[in-house]
Amino acid sequence: MQYQYVVSAHKASSVLASVSGAFTLPEATDLVLAKNNRIEVHTLTAATGQLRQVGGWALNGKISTLHFFHPSDRLTGCILVTSEKFQFAVLSWDAAEQRVITESTGEFAEVTGRPTTETKIVAVDPLNRVIAVYAYQGIVHLLPMDSTQDPESAWRKLLRLRGRKRPGSQQQSLGSLSIGSLATSNADTEKWPYLARAPMTDGLMIPSYLQTAESNSHGREKGKEVAHAERSSDIYPIMARYIHELKVVDIQFLHGEADELPAFAVLYEDANMQRQVHVYRLGDSQGELQPISEWTSLSLEASAAKLIALPGGNVLVAGDESLSVIGPDRQPLGMSKRASAVTAWTWIDTDSYERLLLADEEGVLSLVVLQYADSRGQQQVQDLFVERLGSTAVASSLTYLDAGCVYVGSHCGDQMLVRLHTQPLPRSVVEGANQRALHMWDETANSTKILAFPLGDADKVDSQTLPNTFVETLELHENLAPLVDMCVVGIGESSNRAADVLTTGSKAHEDNESAGSVENCRSAGTQPGGNYGSVVSCSGMHNMPGLRVVRNGIGIEQLFSADISGLLGLWSLTIAQPASRDSPAMDIDTDDAQLILLVLSLVNRTLLLGWREPSGEQVDVAEVALPGWRLGEPTLAAGLTNDRRHVVQATSSALVLIDSVGWTVQAEWVPGEIGLAAISAVSVSGDQVAAAIDGSTVVYLEVHQGTLVCVGRRQLDNAVSCIDVHSWHGAAGPATHVAVGMWSVNDVCLLALPDLVTAAPALSLRMPQGLVPSASAIGLASTGQDSLPRSVLMCTLGNTPYLLAGLGDGRLHQFALSVGADGVIVREHKSIALGSGPLGLTPFVNHGLLNVFASSDHSAVLFADKHQTAHSDTRISDSSQRISKLMYANVDVLGIKRMAPIDSLGLPMSMCLAVGSQMWIGLADPVQRLHIRSYALPRWATPHRIAHSPTQGVYAVATIHSLDTGGSLTSTARESAVWEQLALAERNVQQQMKTASQLHNVISATPPAEVGRFTIMDSQGMDVLASVLLLTYEMPESLCAASLKYLQRPAPNAEATAEAQAAPASLANNNLGESDSTPQMLSGVFVLGTSVVLPGEDDARWGRIIICAWDATQRHMRIMNTFSVVGAVYALVPFRGMLLAAANGQLMLFGWQCRAVGVKANNTTKVCDGVMFMEDPDYELVLLCSQQTQITALSISVSGDYIIVGDIMSSASLYRYEEYVIAASSGNWANGQQSGSEAAFAGQIRHRLVPVARDYSGVWTTAVASVPPPLAQNTARLYPNIIDAEAGFLARQNATSYECAFRGVSQERFVVADAYNNIIRMARAEDRAAGDGSGVDSERLYVEARWHLGDMVNVVRQGSLVMDIPDPEFPGFFRPVLVYGTLHGAIGVIASVEDGRLGRVLDRLQINMAHLIPTPGLWDYGQWRGYSSDQRTSQAFGFLDGDLIEQFLDLSPEMQQLVFSGGSTQASGEAVAEAEHQMKSEFWASFSRVEAEGDVAVFSQMAVSDIGQREDVSLDYVVRLVESLTRLH
Repeated sequence: MQYQYVVSAHKASSVLASVSGAFTLPEATDLVLAKNNRIEVHTLTAATGQLRQVGGWALNGKISTLHFFHPSDRLTGCILVTSEKFQFAVLSWDAAEQRVITESTGEFAEVTGRPTTETKIVAVDPLNRVIAVYAYQGIVHLLPMDSTQDPESAWRKLLRLRGRKRPGSQQQSLGSLSIGSLATSNADTEKWPYLARAPMTDGLMIPSYLQTAESNSHGREKGKEVAHAERSSDIYPIMARYIHELKVVDIQFLHGEADELPAFAVLYEDANMQRQVHVYRLGDSQGELQPISEWTSLSLEASAAKLIALPGGNVLVAGDESLSVIGPDRQPLGMSKRASAVTAWTWIDTDSYERLLLADEEGVLSLVVLQYADSRGQQQVQDLFVERLGSTAVASSLTYLDAGCVYVGSHCGDQMLVRLHTQPLPRSVVEGANQRALHMWDETANSTKILAFPLGDADKVDSQTLPNTFVETLELHENLAPLVDMCVVGIGESSNRAADVLTTGSKAHEDNESAGSVENCRSAGTQPGGNYGSVVSCSGMHNMPGLRVVRNGIGIEQLFSADISGLLGLWSLTIAQPASRDSPAMDIDTDDAQLILLVLSLVNRTLLLGWREPSGEQVDVAEVALPGWRLGEPTLAAGLTNDRRHVVQATSSALVLIDSVGWTVQAEWVPGEIGLAAISAVSVSGDQVAAAIDGSTVVYLEVHQGTLVCVGRRQLDNAVSCIDVHSWHGAAGPATHVAVGMWSVNDVCLLALPDLVTAAPALSLRMPQGLVPSASAIGLASTGQDSLPRSVLMCTLGNTPYLLAGLGDGRLHQFALSVGADGVIVREHKSIALGSGPLGLTPFVNHGLLNVFASSDHSAVLFADKHQTAHSDTRISDSSQRISKLMYANVDVLGIKRMAPIDSLGLPMSMCLAVGSQMWIGLADPVQRLHIRSYALPRWATPHRIAHSPTQGVYAVATIHSLDTGGSLTSTARESAVWEQLALAERNVQQQMKTASQLHNVISATPPAEVGRFTIMDSQGMDVLASVLLLTYEMPESLCAASLKYLQRPAPNAEATAEAQAAPASLANNNLGESDSTPQMLSGVFVLGTSVVLPGEDDARWGRIIICAWDATQRHMRIMNTFSVVGAVYALVPFRGMLLAAANGQLMLFGWQCRAVGVKANNTTKVCDGVMFMEDPDYELVLLCSQQTQITALSISVSGDYIIVGDIMSSASLYRYEEYVIAASSGNWANGQQSGSEAAFAGQIRHRLVPVARDYSGVWTTAVASVPPPLAQNTARLYPNIIDAEAGFLARQNATSYECAFRGVSQERFVVADAYNNIIRMARAEDRAAGDGSGVDSERLYVEARWHLGDMVNVVRQGSLVMDIPDPEFPGFFRPVLVYGTLHGAIGVIASVEDGRLGRVLDRLQINMAHLIPTPGLWDYGQWRGYSSDQRTSQAFGFLDGDLIEQFLDLSPEMQQLVFSGGSTQASGEAVAEAEHQMKSEFWASFSRVEAEGDVAVFSQMAVSDIGQREDVSLDYVVRLVESLTRLH
C-alpha cells in the first residue's frame, strides 16, 4: 500500500493567542504564543528590547484559547490551554529539566450540546478560584481552582454545598482541574501532583490496554522521577450550568472581594439583534448560576464585542464606534472613538487598571486612560480618554510585556514587538527603526522591498500629514498567514539579480593554455542552479499585504565568474599587514589596506588572484605574480599563520613559509630532508601543519620563530587519502589531534599531538549498523556501498566535537565525540548521503557561527540546530552533555567542486567556488534551512492569485484593493486616481464585452468598495512591469500560466480543402518572443478568470476569461482575448495545449482556435501605462465542450486524461477527456443525437468530458491535487508480504490486510483537502466487467487514506522544495510530490512512500511515538489526527505524521531504543498482538467500510509493538530511514 508522508516545511506562523507573565522564572518576563497546535515560550530582555526563544512544543490538538494565571502560593504561573475538540490542559514550567509539564488535563465535551459557531470563550477569575468555558450554546462549564489536592473539597469550599453529580456531565477523573502547592525554599521541593492519562515507566507512557496492576504500581513509583503521577481518588467532575443566552459574544469575570462568590458578565445578542449584558454569580446551595438583580438590562451599541473587567465590579464595553462603562447602581459612561472594530486589548497597569491598550481592525493602536474616584467605598470610573498611539499590524492578540514593550500578534500580517514612548518620535527615528526591523527577516540588505503599483502610488499619503506616532518597531517576525495562493518555481526557472560589484582588473591573464587559463572573466552571470524549489505565496492582508518568497536551502548570489579549466583546489587568504610598496602585487594607496588573495591550484601550476581593501564601490579582481610562491607547480594546501603575516604554501615537493612583507621565503621544508620523496596530502591550520609523505608517512610540523620545525613523524600501515589538523577549540586553542583517512582499510585514525600516537581506535567508514561502538573499534559491517574517504574535518558544532568524513560516493559520516583527559570517546556515529560525487569539507563562519560546507555534485551546509526540540533527553540537565543535532541545508548551485570562505570587509559572507570549469565569487545566504524574503504590496491591496511563467521569466499577480477604508485611504486624490483608471479600463474593454454596458446604471448609485487589479512582475527583482485595473465590480478569482495549442476551426468537408492552408501569417508573431522552433504553440501567456457581483446580489452574474501576455521586446502587457461566461470562473488549469475552466457548476474546455472565415477581430489598438488592448487578429478563445458538475466547482487537477474536480459541498468528481470522430451517417453520436447537418463534418475530431466516478460523501472541499503514479520499479514494492503474526489472525477472520486491500484496485489517486482541516486520498477503481462478483463500484471514488491536519489547506501544488538527491540506501522510495499552503501560514510537503514495507515500519514508529512519548497537555493523539467533520469522526489511516516521526531523531539513544522496542512493557508479544487485533475488530464493527474490497480488519497499526521483532529491522536502520525522510523538506 502506498502511504503518504506529510511533514511541515514551515510551521504555522499565525498567532492565535498570546499571554505574558513569570512562567519560566519568578523574575522573568515571558511571552507564550499559541500558533495552531504549537506553543512557543520567549523571554524578553527589557534593556535591549529583544525576545529570546526558550523553546517550542507541539500539542495533540489545535489551540483555541490561551490564558495565564498566577496562583498566590506559587513562584511561577501556569497556562490554561483549550483545544477545538473540547479539551483543556494546565501547563507549567520545570526549570530543572527545562521543559513544559502538564499540571492537569481533561475534556469538557457534551454529548447533546450544540457547539458554538464562534471561537470558544474562556474566562479566569481574577482571584484564581474558578475558570469558565463557553463552548456550547447555553452551557457554561466551570472548572474549580484551589491549592488543595482535593477538588471536591474545593467545590464545597467555594460553593458551600454538598457535591453532587450532574446527569450527562463527564464522569471521568480526567475531567477536572487540580493544582497543588509548590514549596519555594527548601531543596527537597516536592513536585505538585497532577493528572495524567497513563502511568509512566522509564519516561514513557504505558497504553491503557497494556496496563496491569504491576505496571500501574510501577508507573506511580516512577512518577516522582519523571514528574507524572496517576491520581486514584474520585474527583468531582466539571460543573456544566445552563444560561439563558444562546448567542454569547464575550464573557468576563468581575473584580470582587475574596469573601464573595465569583461572578461573571455575559455580553450577548438577543432575538432583536440588540447587544446586552447579564451578570451571573455562583449561587445557592443547589450550585446554580444566579442572575444579579442590581444589573439592569440596557441596550448597548449594536457592534459591542469586547468586555473588559474594571475595579468595583464594573465592565468596559468596547464597540466599533464607542466605549461604555457600565455597572451596578451607576449611570453608564460612554465615549465615542474612531469607527473601527476592536480586535485585541491588554492592560498596561494590572495593579491600578488605569491604562488600557486597544488594537482595531485597521491596525491602529490606541491608549485608553481611565480616571477613578472613590464612590461608596469603591473605586469607580469617573472619566476616560482615548489617544491614538500609532499603527501596527492588525492584531489578533495584544500583550504588554515590560518597559513599554508590547507584542502584537497577528493573523493578517507580521508579528511585531514594539515599544511605546511618552513623546512623539522623530520621523527619522521611526523610519530607521522600521527599516531595521524589516531587515531582520533574513538578515540581508534586500530582504524587504515595497512594490510600486500604479494604484499604490495613489495609496501613498504625504508623510507630513501623518499623525504623530508613539510606537517604535523593535522586531518583526515573518508571518505567511493567511496563505491564499502560491506557485512553486522549479530549479533554474528564476534567479536573483546579482550585484555588479566585481570587475576584472587590468592584469587579467592573457595566455590561453589549455591547463588553467582565465579564458573569459565576467560578472553577474546567471546561476545554473537558480531558485530551485522556491514557493512564492500570496500572504497577508489589510495593512500588511505582500508576496513571500520561501526557499529551502542556502542561496548563493553570483558576483563574479571566470572560465578556468583544470581547477583542482582553491584557498582564500586575507593578509592583514599590507605588502611593501615595492611589491609587484599592485599599488597600495593606504597603509591600513588588506590584501585578499585567492590561491587557485591548476593541473600544472598555481594561479594567484587578488584585490586590495578598502576598494571603494567596485572591487577589481586582478591576477598577480608574487615572488616567493611556487607558481610552476600545483598547490596542495595554503593557509595563514596565527600572526596573519606569513603564508604556508604546500606543494608536492616542499612546504614553504612566505613573509607577506616583501613576499620573501622565510623557511622551506622538503621531504628529502628525512629521506622521503613527495608530499601527497597536507592540512594547514594556523601554526600547525600535518602532511602525508610517500603515501603512508605522517609528519607534523609547527611554525616557530619564522621557521618550519618537524615535531613528529609516524609510519602507518596503510596509505593516507586525506588529513586534517584543525582544532576542536577553533581559534581558542591549538589542535590536539590529527585526523587521517585511509585508502585501503576505509578507516579514519586519530593521532594525538605532538607524538602522533594513536588516540582512539580506528573509526570505520562503512555503513553503520549498530548503535553503540564496541570497546576495540566501531565494528560496523559493510553493506556493499563502501567508498574511500576523500576529506576529513575536526570541528565543534554547537557544543559537540565532531569528526566528519566525506567519501567518494557522496556519503558523509559524522562521529560525535567526547574529548577529555581520558582520551577520545565516540558517542554517536551516523551516516547520510549528501550527493553522489566526492565530498569535500570546508569550515567557515556565517553570522558568527561555525558551519561546514560539504562540496559535491549536490552540495550542502552542515550546522548545529539552534533550538533543541521538546523531545530531547530532558533527564540530562547539563546542556553541555547533550549531543548537538546537526542540520543539513542544500545549496542551490549544482556541481561545486571546491569552496573557500573569503574574509572580506567589502564582501561580507562571500566565498570562492569552483563550479565546473568556472571560478565563482558569490554571496551566501544566512545558514538556515528555510529562507523567507518579503515583497510588500501597497496597504489594503490584498494578493489573491499568483502564477509564474518560466518561458517569460515573469510573475502575474491578481490583487484586490479596498476603497472604503477609513482615514487617508479615502482621500479625494486617491478616489479621483482610482476612478480615472476605472473609466480608462472600461473604455478599453467595453468594446470587447457587450455586458460591460450593464454596469453604467449601477456605478453612480453604488460605488464599488473594492477593485481588482492584474499585474505583471519581473521574477528577478519583483519589479512591476505593467498593471491594469479590471472592470467595476469585477474581482479576480483564478489565474494560471499556460501554453495554448493553435487549433484549426472545424469546417464542413466541402470547405476543408480551403481551410487546410498554411497557418496565418500572424501565427509566428504570436509567440511573444519565442523562437520559431515551436510555431504551433502560443507560449508564455497568462489566463485570468474573474467574476462580477453586482450590488444587491449574492452570486456572480457573469465572469470573464482574459488571455494576456508579456511582450519582452515591446515591454508591455498585451490583452489578447476575452471570453464571457455565466458565473464566476473559480479555477483555471492548462490541459494538453487547451484550457480547463470551472465556472459555477460547469466544467468547460477551451481551445485557442482559428477565427471563422470573414470574422475579423477588433483592430483597435490602445496602449496605456504599458498595457496594450489588441485582440489577436487570427485566433480566439472558443468553447470546445462542457460538462455539468455537482453544485459549484472550486478547484481542478489533472492526471493524464483524467480530471478531478473539487466541489464546494459535494466532495470530488472524476472526469475523463475523450476525443472522438464524427460518424459518416446522420445517426446517433456516441453521446446524444446528431443533427442531419452534422453529416457534413463526418470524420472530424470532437472533444468531450465524460463523468467517470465521484465521491458520494458530503465533503466541503477547499483544494484538490493529483498524486503522480509510483515509479515503475516501485510498483511491486507497494504490497509487501503479511507478517507471520497477522497471517493467522487474518485467516481466522477471513479478512484482508490494509497493506494488500487495494492491490490491483487503485489507478488514479488524488488528494482532497476539506473545510474541516482534513486531508483525504481518494482513488478510482479499475474498470471491471459487470457481474464479476468483486463488489467494486467503478463509478465510485474510494477513500484510501484520511487524516486530520489541523489547519485548513487553501492550495496544493505539484512540486518539491528540495533537489532530488538519490539516497543509495533508499533509492526512489520517498518522492516529495505535492506542496500545500494553509490558512495559518504553514507550508508542508506531501511525499509518496513507494515501498509498502517501509511505510508499515514508519506507521509502527508513528504509533509507538504517539503512545509512549508524552506531549504537553497529554491529549490523545488518535483523537487529534482522527478524521473529523460535522457528520462523523473516525480513525485516521494511510498517512504518516512526519512532524511526529522526525522527533524520533531528537531522542537520546536510550529513549530511541525504548520506543523502538515498544517501551519494554511487561506484556508479552502475544498479548500485544491480541490487543491490537481486538482493537481493529472493534473498529470495523463500529464504522462503515469505505475501502475498496473485503472486510479490511487490519487497516493500520493501532497498538504499540516491538518494531524490530515484527518487521525484522534494526534500530540503526530505522534511524537512517528517518534521517532520509528529513531531506524531503
